[in-house]
Amino acid sequence: MLRNSKLSDYSVKKIIQCFSIDIPASKGALLLGKNRNTINRWYGIFRQVIYRHQTALKDKLLGRVEVDESYFG
Repeated sequence: MLRNSKLSDYSVKKIIQCFSIDIPASKGALLLGKNRNTINRWYGIFRQVIYRHQTALKDKLLGRVEVDESYFG
């Protein structure tokens, strides 16, 4: 993802910052001086990464749970 990018690490970090504070891609493009399509592509990559992480986390949480007969309280 980052290896093939023509953007500098600084630019990618700024795009991440805009994404994390819910700045729309069009406004982020204006703020960063980049093309809107570039920002949209990166926003899509971030959404995919978040989705994959959340589904992996969900798979860890779902499963068989064993409960004993202890009483607390």
